Amino acid sequence: MKMTVSALNEYISGKMKGDSTLSDLLISGEISGFKHHSSGHMYFLLKDENSQINCVMFRGQASKLQFEPLNGMKVLIQGSVQVFVKGGSYQLYASDIQPDGIGAAYLAVEQLKERLYREGLFDPAHKKRTPVMPSKIGVVTAKGGAALQDIINIISRRCPMTELVVFDCLVQGNTAAASIVERLIQADNYGVDVIICGRGGGSPEDLMCFNDERIARTVYAMKTPVISAVGHQIDNTVIDLVADLRAPTPSAAAEMAVPSIDQLQKDVNDRINAVNNLMKTIFMRKRQQLEDRAKNLRALYPAYRFSVMEKAIASHRDSLCKTMEHFITVRAEHRDSMETAIGQRMDGIIKRDAARLSQNAAALDALSPLKTLQRGYSIVYKDESIVRSSREIAEGDVLSINFAEGAAKAEVKEIIS
Repeated sequence: MKMTVSALNEYISGKMKGDSTLSDLLISGEISGFKHHSSGHMYFLLKDENSQINCVMFRGQASKLQFEPLNGMKVLIQGSVQVFVKGGSYQLYASDIQPDGIGAAYLAVEQLKERLYREGLFDPAHKKRTPVMPSKIGVVTAKGGAALQDIINIISRRCPMTELVVFDCLVQGNTAAASIVERLIQADNYGVDVIICGRGGGSPEDLMCFNDERIARTVYAMKTPVISAVGHQIDNTVIDLVADLRAPTPSAAAEMAVPSIDQLQKDVNDRINAVNNLMKTIFMRKRQQLEDRAKNLRALYPAYRFSVMEKAIASHRDSLCKTMEHFITVRAEHRDSMETAIGQRMDGIIKRDAARLSQNAAALDALSPLKTLQRGYSIVYKDESIVRSSREIAEGDVLSINFAEGAAKAEVKEIIS
């Protein structure tokens, strides 16, 4: 039978489509050469130890997957084998992919955690500190749930002055994540000091909404500190990793959010006692310092020093008086002998000086100009200066002439050399 290539491929394709065995397959294998095309289609090889087959998953089915297939991943693929007529090859058209040996939902969560970790959403440096004494706490949870009652009971007991603002939301089901995100944003804008978000315990499926990427990014972007309070302890949900503080249960979250009034009172009393003891110690030390300084000041105070001196003088007063009396007596005797010696010496000095005075007076008298004038000599003055030579005068000068007795004025008529 003669036929074209296209006819042959069409014939084989029809045969394969009519085979019920090839139309609803569940095949296990390992993914290789995976490519997620920009169109949304997925292309890859499915292989085992001995063989491989080309696989394709179109965008409509691929968008429903809860995880991202990866090379080397062992999977179970549900689909059908058909012929690609144009290329003349057959391939497996996948309608669903499930991890072989691990749940798809679990794998999706783990992949989300890894991606968010690489982006830095779990970085401790980004986490905000919760306030020590919050005045207003927002609680994002189901209004009728037991978790809310636990939070109310514990906070009212530990710190009754703290106000609670409840933001009712769904905590389970397909729409729970969107509901939680909406309430978290409302609480962040409400003006509370800290936010508790969570629910009571449950199965992994019940808690799955807290692994939603939208919740993680909302908590990361909030300005208000968030305490996660998902009731489980075995594993961390995504909100636990991105929250500023993680509590294993709603009750534990309430205890973390507020301090205990009783403990605060005890701490205050302990601090008061510590301050009192410290003040007593300081007072005693300062008092001792003041007493020591007072002693030092008394030693420097003049009255105190005078009193010490008076005591010392009083203790030596008798000997001092005797010493002074003896000194006065000795000094008196010495004074009398000195007065006698001085008197004698002064008499000798007076007699000697009187003799010298007489001799000097006689010598002066012998040299006195008056004596010369009495012998007939006279003294001639010109303008109160003694004239010793005729060269000192001129004709017409008026001269004064002093005699031994009296004086006269004379005019020079002629100069004789």
